[in-house]
Amino acid sequence: MKNIVFIIILFTYTINSYSQYYKDYNWEKEPNIVDIAVDNINDSSVGIFEKTIVEFISGKFSNTIIKYETHHYQIKVLNDKDISRHSNIIIPMDEVINLVYIKVRIVNENGELSEFDSKTISELDDFESSENFKTFHLAGVKNNSTIEVLYTLEKKYNIHGNKILQKSYSIKKSEFLLIPGPTEGIIKTYGVDSKVKDTLIKTHPIKFIEINDIHSIIDEEYATAIANRQRLSFQCPLPDDNMNQEDYWENIVSNISPIMFPKNIHPKIFETSSELIQKNEKNVYNIANKIDDYIKNHFTISENNNASLNNIDYILTNKISNDFSIIQVYTQLLTAAGVNYEIVITANRYYNRFDSEFFDPNMLREFLIYFPEEKKYIAPNRLEYRIGEAPFDLLGNYGIYIDRLLNFYFSEIIQSDKSYSRIKRNITLDFERKFKKVIIDEYQEYSGHWATNNRSMLNFSDEKGLAAFEDYLTATGIANKKVLNYDIINGELFQKNYKTPFIVNSKISTESLTT
Repeated sequence: MKNIVFIIILFTYTINSYSQYYKDYNWEKEPNIVDIAVDNINDSSVGIFEKTIVEFISGKFSNTIIKYETHHYQIKVLNDKDISRHSNIIIPMDEVINLVYIKVRIVNENGELSEFDSKTISELDDFESSENFKTFHLAGVKNNSTIEVLYTLEKKYNIHGNKILQKSYSIKKSEFLLIPGPTEGIIKTYGVDSKVKDTLIKTHPIKFIEINDIHSIIDEEYATAIANRQRLSFQCPLPDDNMNQEDYWENIVSNISPIMFPKNIHPKIFETSSELIQKNEKNVYNIANKIDDYIKNHFTISENNNASLNNIDYILTNKISNDFSIIQVYTQLLTAAGVNYEIVITANRYYNRFDSEFFDPNMLREFLIYFPEEKKYIAPNRLEYRIGEAPFDLLGNYGIYIDRLLNFYFSEIIQSDKSYSRIKRNITLDFERKFKKVIIDEYQEYSGHWATNNRSMLNFSDEKGLAAFEDYLTATGIANKKVLNYDIINGELFQKNYKTPFIVNSKISTESLTT
């Protein structure tokens, strides 16, 4: 599980409450059945509309603010491909206090209506990651069914929020309403032409945006369509807080500084450091490389929700951590060794675009350790990586860089070595028996990210995967080949020198190329 960093700032105030908008909101008495336009007839499903209402009110029995989210959408299922997808309603339960209600109605192509509510809808208990989701199953979804879903969640107050507007299917109309109540509502949109409007609902100020004809996301392997999808982020602080974007970033730096730049070194760290690093070693690359390899070979990353996995004493004693707190072992060892480093917080460029001008904790998903003198990175939670350039899926995104003095700046994550990733091949063909048989002698040299990917495949694949990997490296695609020689050099994850190539020497014979 990739690490997701959510920095949640809680505020407690006494505020007079007012009536909740969600209590009066409802769907139309009769379901709206829409004919699909000609340009959608080849789609598997089409979103007729999607409406999201986010409302903040003061708590009734305590000095807290409560957030209500109402989700209302209608989908037309056009073929068998999307029946299974839309037959399950999956509701994320992060920060959710209570599912206030849910109701669904389905109209089939003959106009027959089926309705479900909280008492009659089927909830699946065995769904994967059931602690983080509620999943409801809809019976009777068929081709040309129209599904309408309406539910409201009561959630903990969080200043920050976001909404993905663009989905894997097209949507005819999408609406987002922010009712800030006692808070200040601020919205920033991404990839959206429509403007956020200020208006009133029952004398209460709201912010509203409507987007029409949202195209489906085309998920391409090497494109960033998901990161560039239409979305919005919002902030709802209290007026008296006077929070600006700089303040949010300063809070992040302050909150993480004890872990990222420890002032007190654990006694076990000194023991490990003296065994790991030679007394007079001054080369930052060598020190960082040994620390990185030691941690990734001796510590286990657990996905268990165990508070002890954040405790440095427990981590060092049991050699186990979660994918976030493992960075403490790095910072402790690097500090003990006197190495200068910076912490970088960013996101996978394929999924989230980093925006320094509008703080959103949802984009703070990846940690790196940066060595400014060496211009090299360590990715603590990437087992396949050792010190070098930043991982390929982080390059090109921006991040926040924090130094030991807790100064910070924003910068694009760039690859300092322009020739870092290369593939070199030398192929010799030898024809035998009057051109009936060919011997292919091949030398391959992979560097940079190519080498990292190959070492990962070699060291983490099962038997079936290793067989496929050998086929890939020995003239893949040639039928009836016989592997005469297959030898890998520098296949270990740890390499003493920077950019050590992953080398493959192979020889195969085949008759399929000469017949």
